[in-house]
Amino acid sequence: MKTLLISAAIAASTLFGASTASATQAWVEHGISLNARSGPGTGYHVLGTFSPCTKVHVVGHKHGWAKVSFNHHHYWVSAKYLSNHACRYAKPKHKSYGY
Repeated sequence: MKTLLISAAIAASTLFGASTASATQAWVEHGISLNARSGPGTGYHVLGTFSPCTKVHVVGHKHGWAKVSFNHHHYWVSAKYLSNHACRYAKPKHKSYGY
């Protein structure tokens, strides 16, 4: 499965019934990896995963799901895992035991 990383970089919103006037910035909540899906629900394919604190642009909503734009592509994510403020995420360091 392809992972969408913060360092890395669906159709028009009317096709999915999403509605909004303009994009709004949001961030994936700290401490979770968020599935990016092809449509607004768990029955849709997982296209990748957003890392914690990834900044996305919300372009629409539908039944608790947010249509987001990231690196010129659109994905659907559960809106309850988005935050309206930035956070910082550092990958856990692996312990080295000198072997």
